[in-house]
Amino acid sequence: MATRKEAKRKSLIQVLVLIVAVVVVAVAALVFQNWWKNRPSADPHEITLHASVGDREAEISPYLVCELGEECPEGQVDGLLVDANETLHIDIPEEVYSSDWRVLRIYDDPTANDQIFHGAYDTDSVEIPGTSEDARLLVVEISTVLVGTDDAGEETPYSVVWSISTLDEEAAQKPAPEQ
Repeated sequence: MATRKEAKRKSLIQVLVLIVAVVVVAVAALVFQNWWKNRPSADPHEITLHASVGDREAEISPYLVCELGEECPEGQVDGLLVDANETLHIDIPEEVYSSDWRVLRIYDDPTANDQIFHGAYDTDSVEIPGTSEDARLLVVEISTVLVGTDDAGEETPYSVVWSISTLDEEAAQKPAPEQ
């Protein structure tokens, strides 16, 4: 008889341990889900891109950041000299490449201008040559929509644009050639 009681008791303990384990896993899953939903996201104003050409590097701050549909005050265009035979390399942070984003390439010949759309997680970097056919690269813009918080602390979508001038200051101040 004692062995039957011991077997029932052992079985009951196993069931109780299993129930406790299920409860612990369920609570851990709920806590993780709550944290995941409420974790703070990066402020769109503070997200920077890393650009490099050879051994020259620059951290690129946003040129424009505004709520969708709002007027955007222009910011500072960051510069990084890209000669005709060089390639501009831009590292895109996960906050940007985890959603759809766009690269706009502007050349001194408007017919060479183009843009490339990237889906989420397509790539985390781009390489852009200093020339396209006979056109010289002037400006590169990376743009996306990010979620940030407004003045009231509510989450809201922001349009964010990073702009990189690829000319040196002297060349940037010269007027465009007549065509």
